[in-house]
Amino acid sequence: MSQSNAYTVISAQNDHECTTVRAHPRNETFHIVDYADEDARERVADLPVGSVVRMELSRAGRRSNVWCAESVKPAQTDGGERQ
Repeated sequence: MSQSNAYTVISAQNDHECTTVRAHPRNETFHIVDYADEDARERVADLPVGSVVRMELSRAGRRSNVWCAESVKPAQTDGGERQ
């Protein structure tokens, strides 16, 4: 299963390379823990909290709410700050 939508970054990428996003404008939360390639990982790492980004996500293994970012395309930002 993969889904491509707009997501709002609610938690910047941490030391374990996990980023939390919320489906925009819905309130579904996704924990991104894997990346299709280094470019996707770097794009997500550069996103400040509050950014809105278009991503294609696919499940990362069998765990319930962990996802792999297949593609990452910035959509807009509200001037959020990296935390």
